[in-house]
Amino acid sequence: MYCQILINGVVQGIGFRPFVYNLALKHNLVGFVLNRGDAGVEIQIKGSEAQIQAFIYDLQNKKPTLARYENFQPNFKFKNVSETKFDRFRIAQSSLLRGNEGSYIPPDLPICEKCINEMGFDPRRRNYAFTSCVDCGPRYSVITSLPYDRPRTVMEEFPLCSRCLEEYTTPSDRRFHAQTTCCWDCGPKYRLYDNKGNLVLSPDNFKGNEDLPSKLLNENSIIAIKGIGGTHIACRTMIDEPIIKIRNWKGARGDKPFAVMAKNQESVQKFAYCSEIENEYLSSHIRPILLLTKQEKFPLSRYISPDLHNIGVLFPYAGIHVTLFEWITDPALVMTSGNPSNMPILIKNSQIRSNLSEIVDYYLLHDRKIYQRIDDSVLRLHEINKRPHPLIIRRSRGYVPEPISLPWKDSVSTVIALGAEMHSVGAIGIGSRVFATQHIGHLSTLENIDFLKSSLKHMKSLLGIDRVEGFGGDLHPEFSSTKLGQEWADRYNIPFYQFQHHFSHLSALAIDARVNPEETILCAALDGTGYGTDGTIWGGEILMGNFSGYERVGHLEVLAIPGGDLAINQPHRALLAFLLSFMTPEEVTQSILSLPWLNWITELDNYSILLKTIENQSRNRDLTTHNLTSSCGRVLDILSVMLGVTKFRSYEGEPAIKLESYALRKKNESIPTIQIPYSENNKGSIEIKTKMLISKIWEEMQSGVNRNILALASEKALANTIAEVTLLLAEKHGISKIGMSGGVCYNQTIYSEFYHKIINAGKNFTPIFHKQIPCGDGCISIGQVPLIQAKLR
Repeated sequence: MYCQILINGVVQGIGFRPFVYNLALKHNLVGFVLNRGDAGVEIQIKGSEAQIQAFIYDLQNKKPTLARYENFQPNFKFKNVSETKFDRFRIAQSSLLRGNEGSYIPPDLPICEKCINEMGFDPRRRNYAFTSCVDCGPRYSVITSLPYDRPRTVMEEFPLCSRCLEEYTTPSDRRFHAQTTCCWDCGPKYRLYDNKGNLVLSPDNFKGNEDLPSKLLNENSIIAIKGIGGTHIACRTMIDEPIIKIRNWKGARGDKPFAVMAKNQESVQKFAYCSEIENEYLSSHIRPILLLTKQEKFPLSRYISPDLHNIGVLFPYAGIHVTLFEWITDPALVMTSGNPSNMPILIKNSQIRSNLSEIVDYYLLHDRKIYQRIDDSVLRLHEINKRPHPLIIRRSRGYVPEPISLPWKDSVSTVIALGAEMHSVGAIGIGSRVFATQHIGHLSTLENIDFLKSSLKHMKSLLGIDRVEGFGGDLHPEFSSTKLGQEWADRYNIPFYQFQHHFSHLSALAIDARVNPEETILCAALDGTGYGTDGTIWGGEILMGNFSGYERVGHLEVLAIPGGDLAINQPHRALLAFLLSFMTPEEVTQSILSLPWLNWITELDNYSILLKTIENQSRNRDLTTHNLTSSCGRVLDILSVMLGVTKFRSYEGEPAIKLESYALRKKNESIPTIQIPYSENNKGSIEIKTKMLISKIWEEMQSGVNRNILALASEKALANTIAEVTLLLAEKHGISKIGMSGGVCYNQTIYSEFYHKIINAGKNFTPIFHKQIPCGDGCISIGQVPLIQAKLR
């Protein structure tokens, strides 16, 4: 009997063909297995019916850990005329054939324990940084095209030595058809340079002196380390000077926290709390940066994550990290991306040396190309009803290029979504799946825009897409992503659709929750900025809708933010506008002077002019719609500056992020309940009176109530009121599924309080969550994909 089996899913780059090969030998079958050009696998076998059925059973039930079947098609009527005389089972040469739906390669994988052990004793691989096997090593960052074979990766430049070739061709070896395998004799090499360009360690003398980079780090040097998907800047964590130097060089980064890399859970527990579940996430194949709560006595430099209660931690995931930590004396190393702020992470040796010469003392560089740069992913665990709930902050290495399934049952259009301006991610919708690019960053530079273009081009090439039927982008006319989408649509004469920002959040939440396409949900979309259909800036929205459309059924009260974008970086402007709504300028000044933590505002050079300008604008109603916002993020900004937590914003979300940490200092104390009123406005939407909240906090603060307690009370009040209004609307409209999206989700208090109220509301309401898609703007392009497809349908 003959049988052909076509499998789509995650079946290339995980040792799947060696698995099939050994399985066929076990069942005494002859035939072949090969990789296809769509990242799928084709198997042809010959044997008895019992042998083939047993083989198929094992194929389905004993597959490799990372294997995932999305389409498994055995064809027993198939007979390959050209191969009727099978005499053995073999791994055949790959085919360029593709199916309609396509498969996908796995993401870059961390070095496995077996390879780490070999780095300790095997002479050919002792401390060899590029040690890998079928179960580990880079994938997405090194693949140039499909099917996944060594000649279609950057490893093509490194021919296998005789001993590696023997491993590669031996079925019983775990490096059987491991495409990135190599050793000291045939693989890539590291070189160490000083910042003057002098070669300190050549490839020939690197072996045997692998401890030198660690010793230099221990001696307070700053080193640029080229890794799997880009370059890290590394330094000690126990002293301030190198961290301050890096922070000053990064410029626009301000107080934005740095991530640190620690060897293991034991090392982490010297400076942060790390539970078993957190250790599992840190040790997973994603190897993310995970936000952990700092120890009360925090021994690391305060400049790593200034004024925050948590710190981003990741475990080693490349061979070079394993080698470094053999000799590192600090409990962790700073590992921040090797690039100036708002620029792509550096991947070419010449660019690394020219761009980082002012900041690093040494460069640790290898000679393997990085075909696709890719940043570390970032996660945070929230707790809801004492159960951990993971949220993705940045979806990149470890996730990309794995797809996200859409709820469509039938075939739909192939589309490209350009996403938002910040936390940019591009996305391609093909069939019933979305393939999102790696994290791009802020599209404020030409370099990041080019990065978005090249990432989409590469993803499109891997998927074998030759025809796109629609483009989509944000409603904001000035976003670079919007302009790029329009440019491509005009060039190729393809429709371009624009979607309101928070509608895309609703859509992404519905995808993540696997909601039926026609089912309506309620989404509290809470963030900093989104271009509204009425010309104002939205960001505190309760939307009702599905993939076909939405209705704005609730929102936060509109606040003035004089100066527009300037007020976002200077949140005291919005505070002054609020105070001037019920005080004279003289009363505002007197009130501010009575609060020592706010005196700095009156000391600003432009204070008098600013006060007068804002008063005139308010009196004459001279504020344009772009200076009015319903943003939840801006409410948190005002509270943050009012309570003396922050002054100016030096990185995105800083006032709100620091407010959360400030509030959690009193999490175990009795917190007063604050009621925020709400009412239906003349447009039929429920408006939540956030000005009343700000007024209440101002009054309590002036009366001497502890400011940490007020910070926590205000966050709880926002969460509970938004949840209460959402439940009211759900009951009114007969909707059961309720959830939250947007950057405010990353606030532990607001997120947990909101969902706690939804969960306890009764069985008529079902909470829905983000799980595999970021809550912030990294979800926008993913959410846009089904909206484009719905338009085309």
